Amino acid sequence: MMNINVNGKEYKVEFSFGAAECKEIVQKMFSVVNGSYLLAQTDKSVAQASFDGLANMTADVPEICILAIYAGCIDNNPVTMDEAKELTRAYITEKRKTDKSYGYRTLFEEIKKAMEDDGFFELSGITTMLEEMANNVEEAAQEQKKPTVVPQDHKKKQTSTK
Repeated sequence: MMNINVNGKEYKVEFSFGAAECKEIVQKMFSVVNGSYLLAQTDKSVAQASFDGLANMTADVPEICILAIYAGCIDNNPVTMDEAKELTRAYITEKRKTDKSYGYRTLFEEIKKAMEDDGFFELSGITTMLEEMANNVEEAAQEQKKPTVVPQDHKKKQTSTK
């Protein structure tokens, strides 16, 4: 949970049921934590795909922060999406007064930590899905490592000429 103070008012931002039921933030966070931003790039070199994926993720961070503030406020002090945008901007502006490097990325890391602390990733099912994906990848890798057995029954039987 995070408490943010904006314009003299404190907002309790909790990533509980309301946030876990907010489809948009669950989708965005799933994409961030599973690395799909990097996998979404096709027909490119690995390096170029990585740069493009990271660029797309970086571009989405402000939107993710706003969505997260919106979703985190649902249970305790609901706000509209426009209000969440204004809260996010005001909060960052306030933080930048004492830390010029504070921005959306820093806020994103704070939000992610609060989500972990609140159990958002478990409650929303993200953790389970990532574990299942990892198990499927591991199983597929194990299958590929198994030697291929070629049936030998297609060969002619050899007969002795003695």
